[in-house]
Amino acid sequence: MSDEVTFDYVKSLENDKNVLLIDVREPSELEKTGRIPGSINIPLATLEDTLQNWSEEDFREKFQREKPNSETAMVFSCHMGRRSQAALDAAKKMGFIHAKHFPGGWAGWEQETKNAS
Repeated sequence: MSDEVTFDYVKSLENDKNVLLIDVREPSELEKTGRIPGSINIPLATLEDTLQNWSEEDFREKFQREKPNSETAMVFSCHMGRRSQAALDAAKKMGFIHAKHFPGGWAGWEQETKNAS
């Protein structure tokens, strides 16, 4: 089974509370470009700490979502796919068995949404 997801799949996640869409870019990058609707921002540098050490209450307060467990479906994105692949690798090492990544990242998202309009 592939660890990659498509634009159409990511687009379907905007209101899906069963899948956690995590953008691993830095907040300053999101300010410049925007973000994929429905995503939360956990920068790659803080991903392991956030997923492993944050309390459920702190996670819920910051992201308005439940803290993921090993069974939670999650998709990582970044700008072009390199950091989301690193995030996926880290998540798998932490035991998140339903983690995937969107290799198109923000660049692919932006291109696809422009093509659709």
